[in-house]
Amino acid sequence: MFCPTCGSSVTQGLKYCKSCGGRLAREKEDNDSGPGKMLQHILRTLFAIVALGLGILVGLVAVLRGNDVRPDAVFWLAVIYLATIFGICFTLMRQVPKLIDARLKRWDNTTDASSPDQLASHTTAQLEEFREPVMSVTDHTTKTLDKVPFTQR
Repeated sequence: MFCPTCGSSVTQGLKYCKSCGGRLAREKEDNDSGPGKMLQHILRTLFAIVALGLGILVGLVAVLRGNDVRPDAVFWLAVIYLATIFGICFTLMRQVPKLIDARLKRWDNTTDASSPDQLASHTTAQLEEFREPVMSVTDHTTKTLDKVPFTQR
């Protein structure tokens, strides 16, 4: 495995390069956490609060009306109860746009990560001097086996 930033060889399982400190793994290690999972949890919690809250309210009103409690007391109790549920849901819903923005930013980063990574370009100070390529074994062999023109004297 090679670092996408500097190109040096790194061992499998590392999250950051030993040479340059660049991040090696993108999103694969964060699948079970992050904004997407938190958004799902908040929406499930909101649904549970509303469903259970309304069920409890209906049961409470039925019990209070069955025990001959004054209707104005039941009304104010229901209003306070609904205001509390609305406040809890409003507080949770205020987090949803932040989580959606974070999820979209993370999604944009993963689409950039899917494009092929390129090595960072070198500055002229980092470039090595030109070296004449070394002859390979094949080049050396073919040159020695070439026929040498023979001239007679």
